[in-house]
Amino acid sequence: MKLIKEGKFDGLKRDLIKSNLQYLPKSYVSLMFFTTIIAAVISVFIFIFLIFFQLSVTIPFVSIAQESILTRIGKFFWVLALIPLATFFMMYLYPSVEKKSIEGRINQELPFAAINMAAIAGSMLDPTKIFEIIISTKEYPYLEKEFTKLINETNVLGYDLVTALRNRAFNSPSKKLAELFNGLATTINSGGDLVEFFNKRSQTLLFDYRLEREKYTRSAETFMDIYISVVIAAPMILMLLLMMMKISGLGVSLSTNAITLIMVLGVSIVNVAFITFLHLKQPAE
Repeated sequence: MKLIKEGKFDGLKRDLIKSNLQYLPKSYVSLMFFTTIIAAVISVFIFIFLIFFQLSVTIPFVSIAQESILTRIGKFFWVLALIPLATFFMMYLYPSVEKKSIEGRINQELPFAAINMAAIAGSMLDPTKIFEIIISTKEYPYLEKEFTKLINETNVLGYDLVTALRNRAFNSPSKKLAELFNGLATTINSGGDLVEFFNKRSQTLLFDYRLEREKYTRSAETFMDIYISVVIAAPMILMLLLMMMKISGLGVSLSTNAITLIMVLGVSIVNVAFITFLHLKQPAE
């Protein structure tokens, strides 16, 4: 709590609010430190294991270390610092990663929700009813959470709609949704035409959506070419190189089983990495 009051985690506090994680800042910071302590304890056990045992790619995969204890300590001392630090930074960055993920989902839903909102606004309903109708459709799960917060600020906290819109714009994980809220607040204040506002905004959002889909298609084609080079050509060249080194006795000489294991693991890891990357980059349907 002292660190939070001193402003050490102001960025983390903003990310927690925008990422919809159900944690108070003091609770999440406490969880960060507790998890880091657990990681530090685990790193001690891993460090001790690496002092007395060594890993290899050949059978048996674990064997007793032949080097001196001091040599092993000097070689693996970094484990004691790396694992806790990596755990701390992963916990620290997780809210921002979650916020980025939610932003992408909201941006995918927003163009189509804006089109529906323009149609609803044409019936001259109260602006708050527009958000209530969108919530009731259950077609936009990520926007539904943001719109529910907006309705709660007007119905539960007693704010007027313009103030609630500006509050939600400030705390929204999506810049595009924040622009929509701010633009709607300005339109209501100035007495502008809501139907025209939603129509123009939906056209802009739909245009951006189409550009993003086209950008993803082009990037997928590029990564397909890279995939063919990395997963098909590179392993063949590497395998030939390792076999030549084994036959000639130059450099590192590995057994046939070791070469096979390296190839299988390498291709598997690259495949998983490519699939994960394309999945993360793929726009939501």
